[in-house]
Amino acid sequence: MSMVLINPSSPDRVFYTHLFARFVRERRRELRLTVSRAAELTGMTVSQWLALEAGWVPQETDEIRTISETLEVRTSDLGLMSIMSACAQEGSVQ
Repeated sequence: MSMVLINPSSPDRVFYTHLFARFVRERRRELRLTVSRAAELTGMTVSQWLALEAGWVPQETDEIRTISETLEVRTSDLGLMSIMSACAQEGSVQ
């Protein structure tokens, strides 16, 4: 098995770091949800949802599950994106 390392200055690192946030924002827009409504459906504050769309990646499985339900996507797909984003923020993807 090979391991892919992301150079901290690499454009790929920026891509992976923002993958989760970009997906959440675009999916919310596809569903025609306002930030306020999406936050309400997930039990988050508006500022928490905005942080999500700005690049904050939740670490708790329950948060990922709730967000995926709101966005009507599979929890496994959103969870994978959150793991990739978290790894990129640390500087490597395995």
